[in-house]
Amino acid sequence: MRTRDRRSTRAMAAGIVAVAGLGLAGCNTEGPEEGTDVEDVSEGEVLESSPAPDNNPTAGDTFIGNYDQDFYDESETYAGQEVTLSAEVTETLSTDTFVIAGASGTAVDPLLIVEEQEIPPLDDGQVVQVTGTVAQDFDIAATEDELGIDLEDELYADYEGEPYLMATRGEILEQE
Repeated sequence: MRTRDRRSTRAMAAGIVAVAGLGLAGCNTEGPEEGTDVEDVSEGEVLESSPAPDNNPTAGDTFIGNYDQDFYDESETYAGQEVTLSAEVTETLSTDTFVIAGASGTAVDPLLIVEEQEIPPLDDGQVVQVTGTVAQDFDIAATEDELGIDLEDELYADYEGEPYLMATRGEILEQE
């Protein structure tokens, strides 16, 4: 009897996976394949579908790409996730912090980068790629306590309560 129960469980699990796959395939932007119904798919058959879109925060993907206004506007979605952003350094505030904005000529809300681990010295205008964890609600005192650093409060007033990136890696992609 146990063998039959296992087979039934496996068959049911395979059916659930197939239905879940169809649900995800229905989420692509090209629309479902015409004439295909759930009942038309036999057990074990896999429908072709478009790959998941890059940088889909709801799928738990890590964001890897250029820093832009869309990322800033959706930063809450990425809170607690590790991301990799490429952008231009617009201001170096201290040896432990700097600000990025989109590529040259792009209007994007600035994003504060706090170096959790040391990153090579940067100059304004350089294009960098930084990897770190997205955090919400920047708090000067909490950051100073967490990292054991002293920040000039007036330099960070505009970033208080805003999203920021706690960087663990960074590299220069382009010089000025």
